[in-house]
Amino acid sequence: MPLNIIFNILQQGLCYAIVALGVYISYKILNFPDLTVDSSFPLGAVVCIGLIQVGVPFIIALIVAFISGTLTGFITGFLHVKFKISPLLSGIITMTALLSINLAVAQGRTLIPYGDKTTLFNNAFTKLFGDNLSLIALANIIILLVIVIVIKVLMDLFFKTKRGYMLRAVGDNEQMGISLGSNSGFYKIFGLCLANGLVALAGAIYSQYMNYFDNTSGTGMVVIALASVIIGTAIFKHVKFVKGTTASIVGALIYTAVLNVIIALGVPTIYLKLVMALSFLVILILNYYFFSRDKKIKKGEKHV
Repeated sequence: MPLNIIFNILQQGLCYAIVALGVYISYKILNFPDLTVDSSFPLGAVVCIGLIQVGVPFIIALIVAFISGTLTGFITGFLHVKFKISPLLSGIITMTALLSINLAVAQGRTLIPYGDKTTLFNNAFTKLFGDNLSLIALANIIILLVIVIVIKVLMDLFFKTKRGYMLRAVGDNEQMGISLGSNSGFYKIFGLCLANGLVALAGAIYSQYMNYFDNTSGTGMVVIALASVIIGTAIFKHVKFVKGTTASIVGALIYTAVLNVIIALGVPTIYLKLVMALSFLVILILNYYFFSRDKKIKKGEKHV
């Protein structure tokens, strides 16, 4: 495999890994099918590029992008908890509203370049490598890897706290969480805020990596994230020392590699979304038979 394809897989895969970590919270921890992801991703991107263009340092812009994502998660969670709207419909309502909000923030433009603004991937560190594309790509990978590791470690530490355990309890069994004295509604909203905050942060980082904002960049993002989480958790299901966060990151890299290899084989990019959908379908089918086989084995063991 050519080196440039490997570098591209690692850069894209690490960006998607942050999305996968966010969806891991909503999908695996809270058992909440949140479709807000498809719009919170470009929201983080448009907020970030808007701030950077007016002179705000990119680090501050990333923080604000994360906060903007938490607000979208709050809206989805609030609709579900306070008005008893189903998780699916809550996400769809927020996602649809954000389509207009994102365009409004972008002032109607669907594509906005960063130009020569100082960003996460265009700064004094990356400029040390001049015009050497391979070294620049390697520098980008190092930056992304550090960010992903920091987020993963912080998440793992959080899940060991009381709030982390309560979040898991509400996701596993809401009634059990209530019996333990937790406010299930609060933890659902809190988890969705955290999940969408990470997704928006990923969108902000991805837009800086691409060096432009694309309003359609979030389309199909929930598919990529779900596929990443499912692949990772299925592969490491029986490996107890591998945490769910690690599995999600590995899953994102694997899924990105599959997509890039398919495109490298000559499939036109106009069929990328179709490839994503079909790949996700195959993953779901394999995952279904993978788990059902384990269930049958366990069921058979009970009768022995």
